[in-house]
Amino acid sequence: MTPVSFKGLSLGSGVPKICVPITGVDSNTVIGQAGEAVSSSADIAEWRLDYFNDLEDTAGILSTANRLVEILGDLPLIVTLRDRAEGGKRQIADADYLRLYTQIMLRTDVTAIDIEWRRDPTITDQLITLAHAHQVRTIISHHEFEHTPTKSEMMAQLKKMAQLNGDVVKLAVMPESNDDVLNLMVATHDASQNISQPIITMAMGSLGAVTRVAGQTFNSVLTFATTSAVSAPGQLTVDQTRQILKIIAQ
Repeated sequence: MTPVSFKGLSLGSGVPKICVPITGVDSNTVIGQAGEAVSSSADIAEWRLDYFNDLEDTAGILSTANRLVEILGDLPLIVTLRDRAEGGKRQIADADYLRLYTQIMLRTDVTAIDIEWRRDPTITDQLITLAHAHQVRTIISHHEFEHTPTKSEMMAQLKKMAQLNGDVVKLAVMPESNDDVLNLMVATHDASQNISQPIITMAMGSLGAVTRVAGQTFNSVLTFATTSAVSAPGQLTVDQTRQILKIIAQ
């Protein structure tokens, strides 16, 4: 696994980094949550654009993105447009997905975008190529909100995502048993021995909470925590996560 730089922050070396979600429905709320992120001990912020009320207002989105970059300063910014099928708040057509991400990469200085693995391959290829050309990092992601695949299936998913040549791969699953949680951790560790990109994985809900703080043990490089806005079930606060990460790293 080769570490990747997100605005000077190394993903894939040292303690797992902490990302906080920004989930405001309008620009004012988004900006307020960005201020909370800066005041916290988070390492990265993720703007969940699917929460935003007016996805048709491209100019407003670009203006808000540029304001976010300014406020966050040294904190890297990931922009994520999560489809409802992947646990997001919107159903987003491929053409709209491509259009909005393209404008964001061309007209803002965001650090990274999250690209859904299950999108039309021609869409993902275009976005990854454009991102590379404009020095925007890419996280190739997949979310299983209904269940946890088998260990071999998860390893296969991570390897297939890595083959798209994005910068980071991410898999989130919904566990139904302790075995599901253990299988995710083993699959992540084993895949990290065969994939050059850093890997982000997590099991959601209270059952999977351990995966949000034990990433250093099984080679998951980033965890998601909250200041106030929760973007997925099972998230701990930034302070809780930081304290546990420090204890585990000792």
